[in-house]
Amino acid sequence: MIGSEGTVYVGSDAGLISIDPQTGVMKTFWQLQGWSVYAVAILSDGTIIAGANYRVGTSLEHGTVFGLSPAGIQKWDLTLSGNIYNQIAISKDENIYVLTHHGPLYAISSTGSLKWMKQASGSYGGVALARDDTVYASTETNLTAYHPDGQPIWSIPVWVDAQLVVQDDGTILAVGYQCGSGIGFCNPVSVRTLFALNPNRTTRWSLESPSSPPSLGWDGTIYASYNHDIRALNSDGTKRWNMTLNTAGYYTSGIVDANNVLYVYSDDGITAITSGGHVWWTVRDVGYPVGMGADGTLYYYYFPDGLVSTGLVGALAATDFVVTANPNSFTLISGQKGFSTVTVTPRFGFSGTVTLSSKVSPSSPIISLASSSVPGGSGNVAMTIDVGGALPIGTYVVNVTGSSGYLAHSSLVNVIVTHPQATLDSSLLGLSTGMIFMLAEGIAIVVVAVLATVVILKRRKNTRV
Repeated sequence: MIGSEGTVYVGSDAGLISIDPQTGVMKTFWQLQGWSVYAVAILSDGTIIAGANYRVGTSLEHGTVFGLSPAGIQKWDLTLSGNIYNQIAISKDENIYVLTHHGPLYAISSTGSLKWMKQASGSYGGVALARDDTVYASTETNLTAYHPDGQPIWSIPVWVDAQLVVQDDGTILAVGYQCGSGIGFCNPVSVRTLFALNPNRTTRWSLESPSSPPSLGWDGTIYASYNHDIRALNSDGTKRWNMTLNTAGYYTSGIVDANNVLYVYSDDGITAITSGGHVWWTVRDVGYPVGMGADGTLYYYYFPDGLVSTGLVGALAATDFVVTANPNSFTLISGQKGFSTVTVTPRFGFSGTVTLSSKVSPSSPIISLASSSVPGGSGNVAMTIDVGGALPIGTYVVNVTGSSGYLAHSSLVNVIVTHPQATLDSSLLGLSTGMIFMLAEGIAIVVVAVLATVVILKRRKNTRV
């Protein structure tokens, strides 16, 4: 989990660990003897919610939800009757939903009080929320929808064994088995399937199940891995593209960035796949992606000696770009035009399309860009600054911004506007400033010589012989 200031929080057997995003320095943020943190979430006020289990693997094992201040001070705790192995979900009104493993579904207030509880036998599908705050919870026998107050809406006999995903349009993506009759357990009557369900529980479409939970792109694309295959699906379940990767092991579900680049994990490391289904790059000998920062930094978890107890967190530099303008300052007379070149330079392999826009403060000069976008992450665009004849004298700042997904960078151009002078002006004569100084100096010498001649003649006229 990544906080608003970029701090990375990771659960471990040693408690909750915080990581500085700039230096990678790790420190123990919160710890209690015997407790292992398995789930982390953050409220809007900065309160950190930690789902932890006590004495894992023993008869004393049980789960508790802790509320921690941004300074790591425990504010409250609520003991649950089951263990916490699934993600914690936070609603818009800051309710906390926890589905325990083989235990109940809990709704908890932001202050740690129990709002309601539903007896269940939670599965690995966990809990997920729709935009209207409908709560979807998976058990070993059913997938159930609840109102935010805990009243059930519907339930269907589907055993979900991978994390539930809800799309922006309300479609529920569930990986698992359709269940036949059985008491307390699922009697599978189907192969493992990816179900796309409407909010009213009807099936929109279904496909042979992927080997891991689906991932969602920002444009609604559904990504699913089938061992060595990666498939991109449209929202209606039709195939957009399919690719086979000849690498060791199988691929897990991945993370999708704002440019719809998919990052997936295999035994070979992390592979980045473009939205068109092409391998961008592969970084070997690293772990599986666990999160992405606001700046695009990709965080991953790995085990250098193969032991889960010694897992570490690493980071891959975010692909990025820089926007510059040359020249970046002008002095113009009303009615003139200035010309600059806007350059987009990629960093760390960036290859997305950059959209350009401009804004002037105060808003008077007319700015024209030869193109509104730069494809491929690299290129130049001509910019014209048109200073109208009636523009007031003053200083203006042009802000040229390039944006691509969550990335946005700017370059500033200063424009000083002056008016034509009544005296000799270099722009009117077409002469340089140095030439005008030379001309003025010559005129002064001539004037002095003429005055001297007049004085001499006058003296001769007044002299008597």
